[in-house]
Amino acid sequence: MNMSSLKTRFKLSAPLVHRLTDFWCWWLAELAGMLPKRIRAAALPGVERLYLELNGLEVIASRGTSESIREIARYPLTAEALPLEQAQEVAELASRSRELILCLPADKVLLKTLSLPQVAESNLREVLGFEMDRQTPFSLEQVYYDHVLSKRNSKTNTLTLELVVTPRLYLDEQLSKLKVIGFQPHQATLCREKTGQTQPVNLLPEAVRQHRSDSAQHLNLALGMLTLALLLGAIALPLVNKTQVIQALEARIELATSKAEVTRRLRNEVESLSTDSGFLLNKKQLTPLVLEIVNELTLILPDDTWINRLIIKGQEIQIQGQSTAAAALIPLIESSDSLHNPRFRSSVTRSQGSNSERFHLSAEVAGGSAI
Repeated sequence: MNMSSLKTRFKLSAPLVHRLTDFWCWWLAELAGMLPKRIRAAALPGVERLYLELNGLEVIASRGTSESIREIARYPLTAEALPLEQAQEVAELASRSRELILCLPADKVLLKTLSLPQVAESNLREVLGFEMDRQTPFSLEQVYYDHVLSKRNSKTNTLTLELVVTPRLYLDEQLSKLKVIGFQPHQATLCREKTGQTQPVNLLPEAVRQHRSDSAQHLNLALGMLTLALLLGAIALPLVNKTQVIQALEARIELATSKAEVTRRLRNEVESLSTDSGFLLNKKQLTPLVLEIVNELTLILPDDTWINRLIIKGQEIQIQGQSTAAAALIPLIESSDSLHNPRFRSSVTRSQGSNSERFHLSAEVAGGSAI
């Protein structure tokens, strides 16, 4: 069996990381919602953005937040047609604005909903690049693209996402026109009319993106550090309490040395606490390690067998994977000294496009439970 494949399977999966990220964002939103309106407005102010929209030979500049947007000025798209006063105004707008967002027209952006296997999430952008010719009328070299992940289905192990594509020549031309008069956007995306709500994608090429400090990120970092400090405090508090209990017991023992009965009772209490603390250690020493089971499977399974999922629960282990000869795995597991009573939990099926077979089998751990 390929050990590098097995190690990769045991790493923390990308979907779990995303679930934790989603929970963190939801938790912060719930905390912000409990704050009074005035305090929330002071602590989390609306973000001022400058929205740029090209309209023929001029660019429309609008100021706003995610809730409202208003037009503030229009500028010609040629440096020669831009008066000195307007050039200074453009430079001031660009320096004062926290974000410059280029709003692309809907007829220049292609949106397509895709469904992909969940295993593609770790390198999703590369997968979308390979799929560009098949999913759109463009080749990868002709477009800039980004995506929005909208749903994960753990039952079917699939991802639902929205692919956002714009022609490379069109966006390069728009960026060149804006650069001539002094605008360098941080983001290129779709914008909703009359509001500052944008599609959560950035179609700008990585080479021209501007990375600026984000006060919201600093706030999230501060909240994260505060949460970590509270978590460490919650873990340390029981330990401190137990230390105080032990110190109190020791003080009682020292004061009661002249009283044999009190001394005996306190000694029994200490021995009882010691026994309880060593229970888990003794149980761990009496049960086989999970690594021993993994090592055993590595030794007995052939190299043309891959394990996709390994579940260890009590005395039973379940193995799901692929092999060129799944039926031959039963005798191999029966020959093991650590495992016995192997059996298939479902029918063996052949994988499409390959000569391997998918299997799901179980066995029992000899000599006790694995965990």
